Amino acid sequence: MAKHKKTQPQKPVEIMENKKSIDNMRFTVRNDYAFKKLFGRQENIIILQEFLSVVLELDKSEFQDIIIENPTVGNYYADEKQGILDIKVTLQSGQKISIEMQNLWEPHYEKRTYFYWASRYLEYFKQGEPYEYLSKCIHISILNTVFPLTSEIHSIYKVINIKDFSNFGDDLEFHFLDLTKLKAEDATDLEKWLRFIQTDNFKIREQLGKENAVMEYANGIMNQFFSSKEERLKYEAAFRYDCDRASLFAAGQETGKLQTARNMKAKNFDLETIQEITGLTAKQIEAL
Repeated sequence: MAKHKKTQPQKPVEIMENKKSIDNMRFTVRNDYAFKKLFGRQENIIILQEFLSVVLELDKSEFQDIIIENPTVGNYYADEKQGILDIKVTLQSGQKISIEMQNLWEPHYEKRTYFYWASRYLEYFKQGEPYEYLSKCIHISILNTVFPLTSEIHSIYKVINIKDFSNFGDDLEFHFLDLTKLKAEDATDLEKWLRFIQTDNFKIREQLGKENAVMEYANGIMNQFFSSKEERLKYEAAFRYDCDRASLFAAGQETGKLQTARNMKAKNFDLETIQEITGLTAKQIEAL
């Protein structure tokens, strides 16, 4: 597998805006374009290497020769994106890692995660090849919405025996990182990286960068949104895409509630029960 020249942390890009302007501008790594710009480009591989190291609790040497299979290059606008998964990575060992940034918890998210994992697991596997050619596949979801299955910031799922907790192989591994559960006093290396991703506060990222050379390098990339109009346009396009998606999701939920209320009224459920089930007001239900 081809090796790539190691990138060294550099000083942040000089910000061309004045101090007051900086304080009024808000950018976050949660933005689809910003996330891929930091973690999805081979030239910024040191950021991805460090992040994977703290998430998977492995030495950085394990990620020296990783290849990003779907790097973000050239002009990019969110409404033109073709891929499904944000970032697909392969290690020199053949192990596959998929990473996605999600700002919405959608219905059937669990099944969606299984589907994406299965697609990656079978990717490149050809008919007639021995099963031993299949490699471990890790799926990492960074969530800016409540992960409802646990109160933990970092949840790890594998296939285990529920009686003695023995593993049934090691090929399936899910990681869920819940940004909504971060607290002000969080101080582990992983929690600092999640704070770096979660915040839209320039000063917080700047402070984190003072403690970590790779975060300082990442800040240099984020600062391009302050200094480059072209970069801001790409960021804003991704922002609009997320807003439109969230609006459609909310509209779908509201439509579903109204239809449920109609069905319940048709079956003569009382008003109080319909309110409890749908969350609609009495006025909304009576108008149906």
